[in-house]
Amino acid sequence: PLDVLYEKNPGSEAGLIVGAILRIPVQKDYRQAPDSVSNIVAMPEVGQRDERYVYHTVLAGETIYSLSRKFNVTMDELLESNPALRSGVLTTGSEIRVVKAQMAQNFDVAEGEQEVQSFIENGDYLYHSILQGQTFYSISRLYQVDVEELKAANPSVSQDDLKVGFMLKIPKPRIDDRMADIDKDDKRLFHTHKVRRRETLYGISRHYHVDMELIKKINPDVNFQRLSNGDLLRIPTDAWFARQTAIAMADDREAEAAEDIDSSKFLISNECLRNNTLGYREPLRVALMLPFAAANRDQTYGSRADSLQAVRETRSSSNLTRRFTEFYSGVLLALDTLKQRGINIDMSVYDIAPDTNSLKRVLRDPSLRKAHLIIGPASANELPLVSDFSREYGIPLVYPMSNTNPELDYNPYLFHINTPDYLLFDIIADEIVRDAAGGKLIVIMPTEKEDNAAHFAALIKQKAFERAGGPGAFEYVEYSPGADELAELIQLMATDRGNYVLVPSSKISEVTRVVPVLYGVREQSKAEINFYGLSDVLRFQTVDPEQIHALNGTFFRSFGLDYGDRATGDFIAKYRQWFKTEPHAISPYFQNHDASSTYSRYGIWGYDVTNYFISALVEYGEDFDLCLDNFKHHQIQFNFNFERVSNWGGFYNSGLYKFRFRPDLKMERIKVN
Repeated sequence: PLDVLYEKNPGSEAGLIVGAILRIPVQKDYRQAPDSVSNIVAMPEVGQRDERYVYHTVLAGETIYSLSRKFNVTMDELLESNPALRSGVLTTGSEIRVVKAQMAQNFDVAEGEQEVQSFIENGDYLYHSILQGQTFYSISRLYQVDVEELKAANPSVSQDDLKVGFMLKIPKPRIDDRMADIDKDDKRLFHTHKVRRRETLYGISRHYHVDMELIKKINPDVNFQRLSNGDLLRIPTDAWFARQTAIAMADDREAEAAEDIDSSKFLISNECLRNNTLGYREPLRVALMLPFAAANRDQTYGSRADSLQAVRETRSSSNLTRRFTEFYSGVLLALDTLKQRGINIDMSVYDIAPDTNSLKRVLRDPSLRKAHLIIGPASANELPLVSDFSREYGIPLVYPMSNTNPELDYNPYLFHINTPDYLLFDIIADEIVRDAAGGKLIVIMPTEKEDNAAHFAALIKQKAFERAGGPGAFEYVEYSPGADELAELIQLMATDRGNYVLVPSSKISEVTRVVPVLYGVREQSKAEINFYGLSDVLRFQTVDPEQIHALNGTFFRSFGLDYGDRATGDFIAKYRQWFKTEPHAISPYFQNHDASSTYSRYGIWGYDVTNYFISALVEYGEDFDLCLDNFKHHQIQFNFNFERVSNWGGFYNSGLYKFRFRPDLKMERIKVN
């Protein structure tokens, strides 16, 4: 109970200090969680840690202002390193980062503020978190209180039991506020000590009753590893400690008044007011960058083998060119839709051939720096150059097609459309465990090592143990295939409730082997089986669709058509009229798309992307990224819902559909979020 925690940790009801240790009473009936949970593999990180930064997990009650004080940086510097904070929203549990160089540059070692700032003020007392090497006497000097008063306020703590991180109760010091105004170089603040032969830092510290770490901070130019006879040290006096305490207490009072107002002057308004200029009185400038000329290869092949290779490359390049042209056809339809709404758009189309020099020439175009939005490029090897340009000029960049993104963790202006499954595992896992409530969840592990499959299975296991014994609980089983999968799985299946079978593998060989076995299990045992697989399975030609329907197969994907939707019908009719071909969502399920067919695979993709982002810009202006939670927009095949990957990174599309292939051979498309 809270009252017990408060009793065991005086001062904690007023707040907590980072790094402080709390005393938690141990309950005799405490039961340890199953060992298997502690070994869960962590989900993969999107990006690597950058050694130039310090990372901090936001705690409850922390604000942008308090964090700027905590890390000794300005709020401007904090926002520059964490662009997501422009919205003014600081989420508990999220991470922020601070440039180490800024912290060092802004820290005046002679001030030593960190020595006195780790306290909480409450009533007639301060509560101090003990630091390494501190004693009752040094703490009494730090706060300018009598050492006997300090001991009397903490009767249960002895001089020999000052554990780092524990809280001490400090009688509130009686300090003249005018001490804070003394100049930091005032001679009254320091003694000058001349080091004698064989004298040590420990001995000097004990002589003056000043902590060794504080002496080091105040004398940064002294080599304490080789302290020499004649070295001069500055030693803080009582006046220095009084001044520091006065400054810290004054700052604490100022912070209370500033918490709700100081942050606002650095933040862009997040009221999400309706834009009435961009796209109306001022044209909205959009740049589209795709390698339309990917088929143009000026190569000479001598041998017959080379000629065959040329044919293969030309066919492959032609297919790519067609993909980008289809995407562009959807862009044109979106522009027509937007024009009918009276929106003024100036679009520049850049044909970026698949080579670095061509892309660099495009990025040298001065007019590109004035763009309000860039759509492109197509592939991961083209992305870094365009991403650097986007970041330098603060231009939103929509990366529309590839699911490989090396820049997501580094560019706060980047929007990733085709999100890889591993970024969505948490959402998918929540849906699966919700469906499995009251039933039996069986995870069929791959026969070979797959990192993503292991991460996903571990996440499912963690969520299973979190629900154990409570509402929504279910039986959880991990199955590693043996010699007779059919017989073993029949044994595993529950006959009195639903079985929810997850195959976390994205390998065609694994899924192609497991699906017929599960179908056989269903036929022989008559057990209720609900199959779950990753989105890649929808492309596997070797999977029998009828077996997926019989197994009530469910898959999660960010795009797919609902032919019963009226807007979808209207779009298809218009697409047929304009381009004399049939649009559909990338490819039919459980078969590869035939490149020679007349279907348009990417037209709807281009339409949704262009229509969504231009509409968002027109709705909220150039700071539309702060308002996407408020933005309601219907897409034909996507379910856009953008989240930042971190407070300093870009956005990824977390919007998903659940596709359920029912035993009656019908398919449902259900929005997940």
